Amino acid sequence: MNAAIELHDSTVAEIIKQDGTVTVEFRPAYLHQSEGRPGIDPGTGWVQDVQLIFSEASVDGNLPDLPCDVMDGEFVLSQKRQYLISVPLEAMGFVELQLIFDSIHAVTIKGKSVHLKLSGKPKYVEEVNLTSVG
Repeated sequence: MNAAIELHDSTVAEIIKQDGTVTVEFRPAYLHQSEGRPGIDPGTGWVQDVQLIFSEASVDGNLPDLPCDVMDGEFVLSQKRQYLISVPLEAMGFVELQLIFDSIHAVTIKGKSVHLKLSGKPKYVEEVNLTSVG
């Protein structure tokens, strides 16, 4: 089964800066699981707590009061912009996460590597019936 986090249906509970590391706590993150391509092919929707841990990282922008739902965002890995974050994930090299909360609150996290950590058990939300785009 393939899985990915959909940023626009996730909630950021905390962003923690400590000793050059930035941790984004999604409580919960919305995960789309599919036999095919998450975010494109049919599957199931789940929620689960997730930590995205960035090394040698910085945070820039205007943060809302947390927790706050993510309205939109994108993830840049190996110079490729994407709207989903693959699960599992551990990557070296430049990485950037942009989170848009509303019209005045947006945050960008940049780092030199990223590691995704799942916490607790996933909880089933819904069937996801998407039509393949390509």
